[in-house]
Amino acid sequence: MTLLTSDHVPAVDELIRLRMYWLLDHRLPLSGESSNLVDLVRLPEPEPGMLPVGMWDGETLVAALAVQSAAPMAGWTLEERQESSLTVSLAHTHPEQQGLGRLLTHWLCDYAARRPSPPAWIRCTVRVKSLADYLEHACGWEKVREVTGWKGDSHLFQRAPRRDPHMRLLVRGEGELA
Repeated sequence: MTLLTSDHVPAVDELIRLRMYWLLDHRLPLSGESSNLVDLVRLPEPEPGMLPVGMWDGETLVAALAVQSAAPMAGWTLEERQESSLTVSLAHTHPEQQGLGRLLTHWLCDYAARRPSPPAWIRCTVRVKSLADYLEHACGWEKVREVTGWKGDSHLFQRAPRRDPHMRLLVRGEGELA
């Protein structure tokens, strides 16, 4: 896992291109989050509190996402927003790689647990039902609820941070992500 910088824009562009073609081929909805992720990576300095993170397999970027030390907003109650959270957003995975969701989930739980002040929750929101089912059933995320908003249905998920002593053997981090 590495912090993505403007030097990684070509790799992020390629990952998103592959993901978008896969979504089109499978008749799944596209979102504007791709441009948000690229914009975040293009910044000369990381946005405070919001880190673009990449997972690599050799020279290939296989996953990119943003982690933010802040509570998610839309759909979450005031009480939930007051709990400390690490919010995951803008996630994209390589369509030819299997099991990345499970691996990313374990890494996120371990990363959050190792922070100086671990959050109470790791949270995310997804709109695609098949992705929601995958997170719940294959990756072990707890579905908090489903909400309907102006963008359609959203599925709210959370996981508690948990150290995994074997994670560093599976996923090597660099810098702040080590």
